[in-house]
Amino acid sequence: MNLKLKTVVALCSLVACATARADFMEDLVKRFPIAQGAKVEKAFPGFYSVVKGGEVIFVRDDLSILINGDVVDLKENKSLTAQISEAHKPKLNASKLNTKDAIKFGSGKNKLYVFSDPDCPYCKQLENDLSRLQDTQVFVFPYPLTTIHPNARVIAESIWCSPNKQAAWKDYLLEGKRPKFATCDNPISRNLAIGEEHQIQGTPALIFEDGTVIPGAIPLARIEAQIAAAKGAKQ
Repeated sequence: MNLKLKTVVALCSLVACATARADFMEDLVKRFPIAQGAKVEKAFPGFYSVVKGGEVIFVRDDLSILINGDVVDLKENKSLTAQISEAHKPKLNASKLNTKDAIKFGSGKNKLYVFSDPDCPYCKQLENDLSRLQDTQVFVFPYPLTTIHPNARVIAESIWCSPNKQAAWKDYLLEGKRPKFATCDNPISRNLAIGEEHQIQGTPALIFEDGTVIPGAIPLARIEAQIAAAKGAKQ
């Protein structure tokens, strides 16, 4: 086979691969609409990795098999799931966040940024752990997800417009004490725009000083470990 023919064959293979990937993505979304916007890449023969919201699954190219769990490369003795998850770990420039749009708790040399929905049960669960952090400033950005919590925006705005934001936030999330309805100039729309820009699709979302974004109410020990790791990454 001459060089020109080899080149044509190679180009055709690339085109076929791209077409197959487009077809796969189209079929994947038809079958699993939640996969819309996911990052899809060829992972190993016959399988694609599908990454969204920090979660990694593997789907066979004919959609006949889905693997949700740890896939290990025995030859290299490494977890492909962990490797792909790390490669796609979202990053956000924390220094660009406007802390004036957040409710500040605590003090210290460390900083943690949290996007939180006042009506989110996992946010309420996380709130207990956040109050136990040492030497850490916690900036909570009210982030109401009204598609699942219809009253969350009214609650968030009323909390923000309360005479004492910190107390109103804690009272509602930890004690269930509804804030008195209030309106004022507030940052909720800006927070929602920032979250959308950085694909924050669920709450809580924790953002560390090195830009690492971790979704969900993770345990206190993991938060503390990640704060230390983020501090080390910046030095």
